[in-house]
Amino acid sequence: GMAVDANVIAFERVKEHLKIGKSLDDAYQIGNQASLTSIIDANITTMIVAVILFIFGESSVKGFATMLIISIIVTVLVMVVIVKFLLDLFVKSGFFDKKLGLFIGVSKKKIHKAEEIDIPFKKLEFVRTQKYFLSFTAIIIIVGLVLSFTRGANLGVDFTGGTTITMNINDKVNMKDVKSEIKNLKYTIKKTEETSNDITITIDEVLDKDSIKELASKLESEYETDTDIYTVSKIVKQELTKNAVYSLIIASIGILIYVAFRFRFNYAVSAIMALVHDVTIIILFFCIFKLEITSIFIAAILTIIGYSINDTIVTFDMIRENYKKRLEEKQFSRKDVSKKKSSKKSNGVVTVSLNKEELIGLVNDSVRTTFFRSILTTVTTIFPVICLMVWGAREIFNFNVALLVGFIAGVYSSIYISKSPFLKNLSMSLK
Repeated sequence: GMAVDANVIAFERVKEHLKIGKSLDDAYQIGNQASLTSIIDANITTMIVAVILFIFGESSVKGFATMLIISIIVTVLVMVVIVKFLLDLFVKSGFFDKKLGLFIGVSKKKIHKAEEIDIPFKKLEFVRTQKYFLSFTAIIIIVGLVLSFTRGANLGVDFTGGTTITMNINDKVNMKDVKSEIKNLKYTIKKTEETSNDITITIDEVLDKDSIKELASKLESEYETDTDIYTVSKIVKQELTKNAVYSLIIASIGILIYVAFRFRFNYAVSAIMALVHDVTIIILFFCIFKLEITSIFIAAILTIIGYSINDTIVTFDMIRENYKKRLEEKQFSRKDVSKKKSSKKSNGVVTVSLNKEELIGLVNDSVRTTFFRSILTTVTTIFPVICLMVWGAREIFNFNVALLVGFIAGVYSSIYISKSPFLKNLSMSLK
């Protein structure tokens, strides 16, 4: 699902140039070149998160991180090398020169001769309505915090310590009898959970290997079912908690440094604000609905951080590109520039900048241009997540819930949250 992003980014840029009357060959070359930096930047930020997951993760989380690293490398190679090579063959064949609808879905009605790329969704206002959306976000977070403090977080055994006992349900297994059996063994039951397939009981005690073997043997012989016992000591609990905090902090710092290096520092601050929003929304959602928070939940959080920054970077890249274009346009009319308030003279050289209204228009147009792309990439990623929620294993259900909430929060934050901090000093930061 995430790999589709690279294709969507490139293909949308190709379609933009086809719509203004460029030939298929020219549009394809320009579109690929224009999208390359966005694709590389987006995948590198995800790679930063994947490496941190691998370093600090345990067992299944480390395995997930390994798969994520491999998929990022393969995605870039496939998109930049293989897909480009194959599509080059199609483009250069000349067969699709008059069949653009068949090749990339551009109808003849949408093609017109123009100097500039059309800006879609012109009626949508993103900057001036931002304060309303920020107020809405603040209300949601405040309400969520209140509900979270009253209900409390449902921390899994990874962060509380203890032992979980999971048993497959059959004719002999029921929650009441098993709870009674556990209590007779003088164990303290912390919480219970029951699904259509199994029951899970968490106890405070940290069992050693002999106790685990003895308990499993007793339950399996008595109830004639498979039993899985998982224990986390206080030392392991502290290590998992420490690693979770470290991984979140280091991932944020890594992204901050990279975005600041590739763009500017205020872009990085904006991106981190958007990521903090996404993480906050996911945590509050889990607290409100009492979903269990385990170590794999941290993997989901970091995955969202890596994915959400992708969409933000694509929009930032468009803002930077449009800014340079508009400066060049003003530079062409230097005689008129000197008469305007937006121009300055220094040592006889005229420099050009954009005023506040021009900056607002620039950001609006950039978000409008990438708006459909953001929605499309989010939908393509949500679809497999929903499939996993419906048909996937129970053990990864909460992981996929976190991804679903995070993807929705991510596209929202990339459009509204990430633009607010740098708008006022965008001109200075991009000079």
